[in-house]
Amino acid sequence: EERQALLHDDAASNVISAYVEIVLDNSSGRLSLDQDEVLLRRTIGSKKDEFFINRKRVQKAEVLNLLESAGFSKSNPYFIIQQGKVHALCTMSDHERLVLLKEVAGTTVYDEKREASLLKMEENESSI
Repeated sequence: EERQALLHDDAASNVISAYVEIVLDNSSGRLSLDQDEVLLRRTIGSKKDEFFINRKRVQKAEVLNLLESAGFSKSNPYFIIQQGKVHALCTMSDHERLVLLKEVAGTTVYDEKREASLLKMEENESSI
């Protein structure tokens, strides 16, 4: 049902597939392919999806492995920037931007542990 809505939402009812293509600059060689540009394509059909790397049909796992080998991972969603977030980032205050950068870098965990430790030290000092 979701697939049908995706394909037919605001479109003619005779649409049977849709696709998304992304062209990645690989001039740095970050992706494990010997090409300066890598084309990723996902075709969404009413029954199944098809995946392509440089116009060659591949399994979804191959696309995921390629992206993960370059450092793009589901466990780190900060590589993907949602629409509208670039503008929000540009208009953030310096403090808000610093908070975001600390969160992305993973240092907020240490700040929280530090605060908890300082609180515990204060409690211990007050009980002496």
